Amino acid sequence: MPETKRVRQFHSRTYADEVLKGIDVAGKTYAITGTTSGIGVDTAEVLALAGAHVVLINRNLRASETQKRKILEKKPDAKVDIIYCDLSDLKTARKAGEEYLKKKWPIHGLILNAGVFQPAVAKTKDGLESHFGVNVLAHFTLLRILLPVVRLSAPSRIVILSSTLSSRHGFKKSMGITEKLKILQEEKASASSLQLYGASKMADMLIAFKLHRDEYKNEISTYFVHPGDGVRTDIFRDSTLGKVLTVLSTPCIKNCSQGAATTVYCATHPEVEKISGKYWESCWDNDKIDKKTARDEELQEALWKKLEELDDGINGQVTAF
Repeated sequence: MPETKRVRQFHSRTYADEVLKGIDVAGKTYAITGTTSGIGVDTAEVLALAGAHVVLINRNLRASETQKRKILEKKPDAKVDIIYCDLSDLKTARKAGEEYLKKKWPIHGLILNAGVFQPAVAKTKDGLESHFGVNVLAHFTLLRILLPVVRLSAPSRIVILSSTLSSRHGFKKSMGITEKLKILQEEKASASSLQLYGASKMADMLIAFKLHRDEYKNEISTYFVHPGDGVRTDIFRDSTLGKVLTVLSTPCIKNCSQGAATTVYCATHPEVEKISGKYWESCWDNDKIDKKTARDEELQEALWKKLEELDDGINGQVTAF
């Protein structure tokens, strides 16, 4: 279907609640990871206050309950549920997906928001490099389980959080698929935290664009969303470099509601419902990505297959939905 010409309504300083004005999300269910800090807090709250059913998928249950209570104080009839999920433990990610299936809730919007930026030596409970284990593989594990629900809920949307640092993946022109996969799996021990994070975000982008190719025919639209340069969030809380950059850029950065606006826009707004498989920043799609790498279908397929193998190796094969 050809796109109708859009007039830009929202920009870098738009707040998340502004995006939702006039949009009816009552009866819609949004499953969101990482909602106890940063832009995830604002994403979940604005959707719940607008009447959507929001499922908080988090490791910190105490913070999740506090968040739920704050939402209910503002809107006593808000629909908020919580599912425990520690993305540093792949078996927990699988169990979280299975618990969701048992609830028989739909998913009109799956928002993979959680992420880490940590020292290069950090490992997950499965012994994986933390950026790859949390940002990529654990979210993939959750996605595999929940994708049939997203299909049954169609028309539906998947939003995967991005970063402009995805271009800092560490690939060289001479590299083949096998070498690139090793970098995406964070097997290079000497890599910096910046490269490890960038490679994880490129891996997420490859997943998002494969999802678009496979699932758009099933009425699932996929969005790869960068919240904006210098959003005031605590993803860099364990990185000295990140803390320094945040302090230096404070006068120019967005707050978390402004950072959440693009996520909310892509997850809900009618004008972009059928605009799938693109990169978004400040409530608009653009091409500020490494397109040659991100649109490499052979690399997308190879990464997807490798992630399935890793997930199955730890969790066993996914049972039919």
